[in-house]
Amino acid sequence: MNRLECIKSMVSKCSVVADIGTDHGYVAEMLLKDSICQKVIATDLNEGPLSRAVEHLTSIDLADKCNFRLGSGLTVLNEGEADAVIIAGMGGELISDIIETSKNIAIHTKELILQPMTTADKLRRYLFKNNFKILDENIVKEFHHYYFVIKAVPGTVEKDDEFYYEFSKILIEKKETLMHEYMNKALNINENIIRNLEKNNNSDYNKKIEALINKNKRIRELMKN
Repeated sequence: MNRLECIKSMVSKCSVVADIGTDHGYVAEMLLKDSICQKVIATDLNEGPLSRAVEHLTSIDLADKCNFRLGSGLTVLNEGEADAVIIAGMGGELISDIIETSKNIAIHTKELILQPMTTADKLRRYLFKNNFKILDENIVKEFHHYYFVIKAVPGTVEKDDEFYYEFSKILIEKKETLMHEYMNKALNINENIIRNLEKNNNSDYNKKIEALINKNKRIRELMKN
């Protein structure tokens, strides 16, 4: 399963989906062709990508099921207008900013499907701290890079554990093979960092080394289970 297929698979069947940063409109096409929704609000910050989406979806006779909007993030939506909102293909911090800027829109949505290209840990932290509950996660790998797709809903969350900002608790519990690979990669990166810090023999690094050793110990325990 590739990244876009994974995003599509995480969307619950509904009436209206908003695809924020639609680019070429490929996700909108997949949603409509599979009858996951009846209508897509396809948005983009820039005219170029939005024009490409209009052109592509028109060429496959799906433009009549789309509403195209030029604008920033969720600001182009009204409260309760979309059942599901997809924000994909941008950094985790930017996704967090988009939600924060229009939190009134986000909390009136049934589900958020979020796919950070980077800093998934910062996005999870934001969700935990701002009362968005992560219902499900998937992981895909493309060109040696791991991508997380997160389904979140407004709601009270349990007391958080910072370890799970970086390492998805849901994917660990699912025993996802790719999550095991991802954790193993993190383990090796941390080991290299520890070795380099130890070579410097600088007492200022002792706390960092200890934190990384403890993190790796927990990673190993979870991988073993």
